[in-house]
Amino acid sequence: MSANSDHDMRVARKIARAKATHMSNAKWRKLFAALHELPNGCSVIGLKLVGRTVLGVPTPGPVFEFEDHFGECGGISFVPFSHIEFVGVSNSDTTNAALIQHLNTFGNWPITEDVEGILINGYEWGEEGK
Repeated sequence: MSANSDHDMRVARKIARAKATHMSNAKWRKLFAALHELPNGCSVIGLKLVGRTVLGVPTPGPVFEFEDHFGECGGISFVPFSHIEFVGVSNSDTTNAALIQHLNTFGNWPITEDVEGILINGYEWGEEGK
């Protein structure tokens, strides 16, 4: 087995233990499109993939070649959307309230706020899943 398939199996096992799954492939694509529509823009996001550290990446989209994964996209090329644990959006150009209000015009999102911005969560973990 390759290191990649070992990693994919570990990720799949962890995802299977999630208490709840909040985001579908379509919902992730819709989120990235909504981020491109922010009045002040959103050039970079924090992207946390299951089993990986947070990456700062250019905001993907708004158009996607594939329905279920990123295309050629730097450090996240061809990663399935289902591997996204959360997306972080900085409030450096706006407030959390304005970010949430904007995103809510596109749909309902599993959002957590903190002092640096908002997180859109792909999964809810039980205590053992963290």
